[in-house]
Amino acid sequence: MSDTRGLLDRISAFRQRLDATPQLIPDALLVDPGDHIGIVSEAETFRLSLKRIAGGDPEVTEKPRPQPQFTERAQRLLARAKELLDRQRKFTEDPLFAAYAGGTEPDALVDYHRETVGVLDSSVRLAQAFPDSAGAQLKMCEGLTGLLAVVQDRLSIQERVLAERRRDSDRIDRLAGFFAALHCNLPTTLEAVAALAEEVLEDARLAKPIRFVSAPVDSAHAPGGAVAFPVPARFVAAHALNVAQVVARIVPFDYEWAARPLAPVVAALLMDCGMVTVPSALLAKTDPLTPDDRRVLEAHPKLGAELLLWRFPNLAGPLAAAIATHHERADGTGYPGGLHGSQVPPLGRLLRVADVYAALSENRPHRPAADPRAALTEVLLMAEQRQIDRDFAEYLLNLSYYPVNTVVELTDGRTGVVVANHANRLDPRAPGRPVVAVLTDAEGAMLPRAEHLDLSAADHGSIVKAVPAARRRELLGSRYPDLV
Repeated sequence: MSDTRGLLDRISAFRQRLDATPQLIPDALLVDPGDHIGIVSEAETFRLSLKRIAGGDPEVTEKPRPQPQFTERAQRLLARAKELLDRQRKFTEDPLFAAYAGGTEPDALVDYHRETVGVLDSSVRLAQAFPDSAGAQLKMCEGLTGLLAVVQDRLSIQERVLAERRRDSDRIDRLAGFFAALHCNLPTTLEAVAALAEEVLEDARLAKPIRFVSAPVDSAHAPGGAVAFPVPARFVAAHALNVAQVVARIVPFDYEWAARPLAPVVAALLMDCGMVTVPSALLAKTDPLTPDDRRVLEAHPKLGAELLLWRFPNLAGPLAAAIATHHERADGTGYPGGLHGSQVPPLGRLLRVADVYAALSENRPHRPAADPRAALTEVLLMAEQRQIDRDFAEYLLNLSYYPVNTVVELTDGRTGVVVANHANRLDPRAPGRPVVAVLTDAEGAMLPRAEHLDLSAADHGSIVKAVPAARRRELLGSRYPDLV
């Protein structure tokens, strides 16, 4: 971050000097070039400011030459540049972004921000080279206009990405706060969870893609956050949110819950509340669990249901029953009760399917996240083996093998992002042949604009695989940080 910080410091110096003047560029400025007083024209004032930004000597050593005034268009561009400088500085000073910038892991948003700062610095250097004549100034204004438009677009993108991350962190913290209050016997209400469930449902109604969120097992607070939660509350909350997102998208296909989807989503948010008492060291293990480890872990469904009923005696029976049985299996090998088939309530079986799919789609200490096709295939295989409910597992086909926003590699080597899926359960090929916005050519070079390809209508070509996170960052991070 040292290069970026240097650029921002230079840009900040420019902003501070502009802020210190009553106008963008004053008509005249008194300076003391040694032992006499001189008058500096507005053009020279701007030239000296830019000289300081570029690292020149801030002391005036000789009487400057009078320079022509800037044209009206140039002054408008300089005012616009100042606004963009202020936006960039505000973004850089945001505590959430500062936490990502100060982290040790590579981050696409940090890289993207660094390039934005570079473009902004180039804009300032172009302004530094404004010629004397008004005609030549107007020609250079064309280039500066283009650069500032690029900066504005990039700022809008990085601000949107940071806003999405802030929303995710806020949701994790709200649910983690509920879990902490539940276990510490502090005042709390189920209305807070219901409000969060409504937000998740609204995202599904608007057909927004699932954003699998995450928090490290030992996470006590959000990046840049000041409120600490008992470990592993944030880790548990992140997984619960992922399960709730899956439930919100498949519950419309269930005849029992389609008309009242709030209850299943609330149950998904609450089902792992008993896991907050599981030691974080156990959840972070990369070795196989011992029998003692399993006994501790497998107690959480019953503990969670009992805790909720104790704190909220009026909690609906189906919700408590679903929370207590969401790890039971149709073949009787689940926990905590070893129930068989119809002994497990329908909502418990629905939660089990969404729980498995979400868990496979997340990074865990002992394994990386599976790509969407592998996760869905694994769930369908488990359904064939009677480990989970087959009917509920088939609902996941509506998410497709490649859900919207999945970055994929095509058979010809091009890279794209899934933008739509064909809802046709009668066509076994439909889940694997979505509409793709192609973003790069076969060599990985970025296309000037996306090219849309409907694989279901194409005579040849298909998806090879979903692109791993590291490769997404390499290919798309400089243009599409929201896809990394």
